[in-house]
Parts: sequence; structure tokens; C-alpha cells
Amino acid sequence: MARLMYGHVLANGIRINYYRTGGEKPPVVLLHGLSDYGMCWGRFPVFLEPSYDVVAMDMRGHGMSDKPKSGYRYEELAADVLWVIRTLNLLKPVVVGHSMGAGTAAVLAEINPQYISGIVLEDPPWHPSSLIRTSAERENNAAEYQKTIEDYKNKSLQDIIQICKERHPNWDETEFLQWAKGKQLTSPHTAEYLRVEQRDWIDTVKNLRVPGLLLTADVERGAIVTPETAQEVVENWKQGKVVHLPGAGHSIHREQYYKYRDEVKRFLRQVW
Repeated sequence: MARLMYGHVLANGIRINYYRTGGEKPPVVLLHGLSDYGMCWGRFPVFLEPSYDVVAMDMRGHGMSDKPKSGYRYEELAADVLWVIRTLNLLKPVVVGHSMGAGTAAVLAEINPQYISGIVLEDPPWHPSSLIRTSAERENNAAEYQKTIEDYKNKSLQDIIQICKERHPNWDETEFLQWAKGKQLTSPHTAEYLRVEQRDWIDTVKNLRVPGLLLTADVERGAIVTPETAQEVVENWKQGKVVHLPGAGHSIHREQYYKYRDEVKRFLRQVW
């Protein structure tokens, strides 16, 4: 089994932690979703390790990375990722992101396409334009999320694991521990990500000039990207491909792991 090396870089004055498989292989950077952390990728880095140098980051406010009060706009998160890529001398990695991490990967590709070879986006938070939240709605959403994270601080790890098992009884047994640890290691400051007005995803998509894979799932199971949104992506991202993986909700890499890993591996082989 692959061993993960631990390290950190200073990105814009913020300590960013990462886990790395290493080796002289094409690099893949993994960006987790809100309230997860780098270890929440579970089996996936081990699957990729024979062929790729995998770097799984703890985004700011998460895991063992620093937890500043601000800096949670996509542009700032993407700047952290770019610091990691440049500091570790990763030669044009493919960046794979889930949810918040997917939104970050897309903005990174929009702003600094010269540093990456492609992106894989797992159910990014690209809501239909009709569901774009007002400032008051964003504030309420952020406040609810912040309270949830604060409540986790008062629960034991075993209690959080049990919550996860009750919510997601069909997840693989290996997922529960890291999901629970992620909640304990997430700062309430990350609510700022939900509070600020993020850049419009359709503008980002129209500006993408790198190869990419958008993975979607079932909205009725909790996925965010609708078929209509996926169609907009197809129409506006010339180098983008959309693949729908039924039987999953928002966490495709957990709920349809084998289909997910195979699609990502197929994309990586096309890039390299």
C-alpha cells in the first residue's frame, strides 16, 4: 500500500498542509469539499499512486492547515493551490476537485491555465441561476453551517462517526472515520466561503481553455449540478466533457467509487 508523506507550504502567509504519494510520475492535485480534508479522499490516492504523484491538500480552514478568518473566495483558494503547485515544482498537474474544491479548480484553470494540464470537477456548487442566493440568504446559510461546525466541536469522534453512518448507510466502511475527523478539524471561519458572493460559474466556464471532465450525479439524491446546468457547460466549454454517474448524490467519489475512479483514470490517460 502507498505511503503518504506529510508536508506543508506557506501560501500567501498561510500554512497549507498536504499529503503526498511522491515519485517521478505525472502529478495529480486533489482538492476536497467544504468541511472535509485531504484524508477524506480515502482509497482514491492509493488507487492512483502506481501511475501518478498524488498531492491531496488540506484547504485553508480545514484539516491541519491554518484557519484564518478570511480568504475563502475562490480566487483566494485558487491562489493557495497555485502556491502549492509552484512550491512543490509540480509540472502542469491535473487538478481534481469535489464541491468547493471543484469550484476552486475551475477558477484556478480560468485564471492560471498555463500551470495545469486539465481539471476534473465532481459536482461543483454550480446552482441554476434561478437559485442564486441573495445576501440575506447567504448569511442565513452561512450561520446555519457555522453552528453545525461548532456543534461538532462538542461531540466525540465516535458520535460524529455514528451521525455519518446514519446519514450515509451505503457508504463504504472506510469513509466514516475520515469524514468525522474532517468535521472536527474544520474551522467555523470556513462559513465565510458561504457568506461571500462568489464569482458566477457560467463566466468561469466560458473562460476555460483547458481539457476537463465534469462528473454529475442524481439531483434527487442530493447532487447539485442539474441536467440543464450540465448542458450549459457542454455548450460553453469546448474542451470539457460531461459524464453522468447515476446512483450517487453529492459525494460521487464515495457513493459510486469504482465508477468514479475509472472515469477519472480514463481522463488522466487522455491527458498524459
